[in-house]
Parts: sequence; structure tokens; C-alpha cells
Amino acid sequence: MGKKKDQAPPPEWSHLIDSEEVEAKPQKLSISADEEERGLLAKRLDVFSIDSLKAELTVVREKGSMVVHVKGVLKAQITQSCVVTTDPVISEIEESFKAWFADPEQAVSFAKARRDKLIEAGQGELPILSEADDPEPIIEGQIDLGELVTQYLSLSINLYPHAEGVKYEIGDEDEAAQGAETIKNPFAALKDWKEKQGGGDA
Repeated sequence: MGKKKDQAPPPEWSHLIDSEEVEAKPQKLSISADEEERGLLAKRLDVFSIDSLKAELTVVREKGSMVVHVKGVLKAQITQSCVVTTDPVISEIEESFKAWFADPEQAVSFAKARRDKLIEAGQGELPILSEADDPEPIIEGQIDLGELVTQYLSLSINLYPHAEGVKYEIGDEDEAAQGAETIKNPFAALKDWKEKQGGGDA
């Protein structure tokens, strides 16, 4: 028997919509991740916890095309570890975003087709296509709005959070990494803080 091909693990948070049901009339949706999904996402995004995550979305099919346009605003509260002191840092995130999706077998934009031809002809530097001209693929007729929001949340997370009143300087992240070697668990301070707040297991 041949070996099965490796399959990508399922997304930690999925909210699927059928692309065939998206019409030219805008459809508004509100989605949110539950406690279990937020816990899995926190591990994936390497933060201590995601305390809330929701998004307000508008989905519409562009007139005269096979392209589905999604725009929305995500709101999240996350807890991270200060890169200087390891104290808990709570951040409120609000980010607007846009995305385009299309079935690559049914819809190819003129701009993308022209660019592909130029590549085949061995042209030099070519302009970068906008997302609207190079939409994300629709997989098996569905669009995963949960994964879309997750992707934009990951881009909005501060890589080097610091607690209020703590002066941040370039290189602090290196010091934090060195200090972590002497701490059994770099999130120990966060766990203690959570317990004081009456929180459950992380």
C-alpha cells in the first residue's frame, strides 16, 4: 500500500460559508471564537491567552465576476508576557481588513493572466498584484472566515510587548530570552497572576 500524503491539520477555529450562496447583495455576519477555540489559537499564535475574539464581516460577490469580497473588523483581547519583566500584558486589538476569494478554475483576473504571460516570456521586474487582482483560492466551494480572521489577528499582535511603565529599548527581547533560561516556565508570572484573578487552568 502506498503512503498517505500528509494532510494539513484542521484550523483551530473555522467558520465556513458556501461560496455559491454569496450574492451581489451584501451579507453581514458576526462570528466569535469560543473558549476552546481561543485556547488552541493562543498556542498557535504563541500568546498566553486570547480572552476574546470576534469579528463583524460583510460578504458580497462582485458584480459581473466570480470573485467574493470579504471585509470586516476584528476585535480581540489577548494576554502576553512582557519581554522585560515577564509580567502579564493585556492588549486590546481592533483591526479592519479586506480579502478577495475566487475559484482559480473558474475565475482568473485579467491582470493576473497578463502577469503570468509576461513571466512565461521572461520579462524582468513585474509589478506586484493587489489582492483584488490575485484573490485567495476558494477550497471545495467554501471560504473559511474563522481562518481569515485568525490570519489578520496574527499580523496585529505586538511581537515585543512590555508592561505599562516599563521602558522598552532595542535589545530587550534578547535580554528576556536570556532571562528565560533561569526561569523554569517563562509564563510562571502569568499563571500566578491568573490564579490571583480567580482564573482557571491556562
